[in-house]
Amino acid sequence: MKHTAILALLLAVCLLLATACGSLTTATTDTAAPTTASTDVSTAAPSGSDNSETTPAEAVGFEIAFVTDENVTVTVYETQDDLTSGENGTANATVAYSRDGDAGALTQDGTGQVNFLLTFAEGYVLDAVTIESEDGYNKLKGAADTGVENGYRITKITADLVVTVTAKEETAAEDLSNGYQVTFVSGEHVSVTVYPTQALTGGTENATVAYSREAGTGTLTKTDGQVNFLLVFDEGYELDGEITVEGSYKNLKDLSADGTANAYRLTKIASDLTVTVNAKAIETA
Repeated sequence: MKHTAILALLLAVCLLLATACGSLTTATTDTAAPTTASTDVSTAAPSGSDNSETTPAEAVGFEIAFVTDENVTVTVYETQDDLTSGENGTANATVAYSRDGDAGALTQDGTGQVNFLLTFAEGYVLDAVTIESEDGYNKLKGAADTGVENGYRITKITADLVVTVTAKEETAAEDLSNGYQVTFVSGEHVSVTVYPTQALTGGTENATVAYSREAGTGTLTKTDGQVNFLLVFDEGYELDGEITVEGSYKNLKDLSADGTANAYRLTKIASDLTVTVNAKAIETA
């Protein structure tokens, strides 16, 4: 009897132990990590690899901002040929970028330019084109160089620029026969700006002709009329020899003593004139 009780006790302990082992096995199976984890690890990028893509830096140009009044708009062209042909222009432009004049590629190498056309509202004409920075470009060229009426070109741009264009009401055309015609013939590296009065304001750049006018009012005249003009040289150039004038007049005055270098005045013009100007490279020591 005693042995039977001991056996029964041992059997009960074994059953309890068996039940406990089954519970542990189930718990371990339920919490095991999914088999997909090993797949995720195997597809990870190798240590030290770089999957980022790189692109070369894009070419850029200097920014040319246009400020206009309500009576003028700007059309920008990528090349000189586009301006001449009137094709591929961006109308109502407020900004442009310096580009190669032939290929149209953006550039900041100091040779870039901007070609643009001004369009005026009916009854309005150009008042003035001004550029904020005098050091950020070489020249502002007009129709005489672009071959396009109201077409302009800013050359050799080396900085961001702000170009302001204003318009004025068109007035009755002057009867140019009331003044003697003065024709300017200039070589390379020099251009002419003409002024209506002795005040040397309101000049016309890249001029090829001017007309004799009264000194103070600028009214056309064939009686003691004069022409005031400024020679504009490319950097590194100066006047070559003398200015030659063919025709009837009294004096060619050098106005440098008055504080304006390369400015001149033709006085008491009595016939049509031809003025010839040439430039030469400045000699360095």
